[in-house]
Amino acid sequence: MELEIIPLNLDGQEDAFLIYRPLVRLGFVGNTAMAELARRVSRDPARFTAQAQGQDGSAAFLSRIGFLEPDPDVPLENPPPSTAVLLLTNRCQLRCVYCYAAAGEFAPRQLKVSTGKTAIDYVCEQAQRMNQPRFQVDFHGGGEPTIEWKTLKELTEYARGKPLPSKISVTSNAVWSEAQCEWLAEHMDVISVSMDGSSVTQDRQRPMANGNPSSPVVMRNLRTLDERKIAYGIRMTACAPWEKLADDVRFILENTACRTMQVEPAFNDQRGGHRQPERDEERSFVEAFIDAYNLALDHQASLYYSGARPNVVTRAFCSAPYHALVVNPDDEIVACYEIASDRHPLAGIATFGRIHDGKVEIDPVKRKRLHDLLAQRLESCRSCFCRWNCAGDCFTRAFGIGEQAHLAKTRRCDLNREISLHMILGLIERQGGVWQGAARMDEEYG
Repeated sequence: MELEIIPLNLDGQEDAFLIYRPLVRLGFVGNTAMAELARRVSRDPARFTAQAQGQDGSAAFLSRIGFLEPDPDVPLENPPPSTAVLLLTNRCQLRCVYCYAAAGEFAPRQLKVSTGKTAIDYVCEQAQRMNQPRFQVDFHGGGEPTIEWKTLKELTEYARGKPLPSKISVTSNAVWSEAQCEWLAEHMDVISVSMDGSSVTQDRQRPMANGNPSSPVVMRNLRTLDERKIAYGIRMTACAPWEKLADDVRFILENTACRTMQVEPAFNDQRGGHRQPERDEERSFVEAFIDAYNLALDHQASLYYSGARPNVVTRAFCSAPYHALVVNPDDEIVACYEIASDRHPLAGIATFGRIHDGKVEIDPVKRKRLHDLLAQRLESCRSCFCRWNCAGDCFTRAFGIGEQAHLAKTRRCDLNREISLHMILGLIERQGGVWQGAARMDEEYG
């Protein structure tokens, strides 16, 4: 039985601990005596199960709330990929100040239609072999996929023509013509829009390539989606000054119909990479996220950050290295949409195949090597209470360069713990003193 007991510093409550069973999504706040009892129970739950029968004391309380339930297994399945993530281009109409790929700054590269069709054939065949009800195609990053409009439409039509149903999604900056917006609303199953909030924030962080504001066209297209009652999510990037995050979330809540938002911090001060936060930046983002998270809850909306997911139980931060066939414009098969080219510092360990002469060629040795590194990192997180929902964090953020750099612990780890603790305590409060969450045994992608 895995048990975490975390000392708390709560206003008006000196003797307080978070008593937390991560694998069964159970948590409550107790005093020293309750924490010690929970620790003893975790060592011999069978004894206390019998002891709790017919009693009204603390042991009975633990039994009643499900504390004595055994930990479930958390498998990490590694089937052949049944999702194709197609990085159509490295071009973009925007020049976002934090862009990890520095999209638009290099010689143009485009995914060949034939490469996309080969990837779609492959994932459809794998889904059929595994008796899955559908396969998935995601048009994603490295640039703006809708720039390659003809390719996107042709590959969508091709996927729809396969013998198995398809789920097709696009992650986009929403800089579309009116006709493109109408087409996407009609043909995409899932739309994720990258935008950062108010016009001031959007235009500062996500200007057009010529320096003009992007907010007018983005907001026009979001209004069209809202008028057509098309559901979509918004993926925000937060930068300093951090305190504006809540205002940007409020802007989205008041000016769009979107009620599902993801926010990720960008600490880099130039395009083309990531940077770990300094201590003051970490604290500032934590405080800003908590304010924005609480604001979203007040509006019956969801704001989440990928490093803090208390409802998820998983061995993998992201399913892409395991379940997805991610193909970049160089015909390379990579582990993440951020590996848009061989310029990425982790391309050496995160590239494990290619599409060549109409065939998908995966190097099982290189693929397993990355999986082994991810497993080693998760094992190194054994002492962290976030282990089963953060699962070692996103490897493009967590891994350094060097022999043991995949095991490095950073300030982002501290950030993840602080936000996770706040979320768990909030769940406990909103559920009347005991959080009994239904565990989701999955690996989230994206």
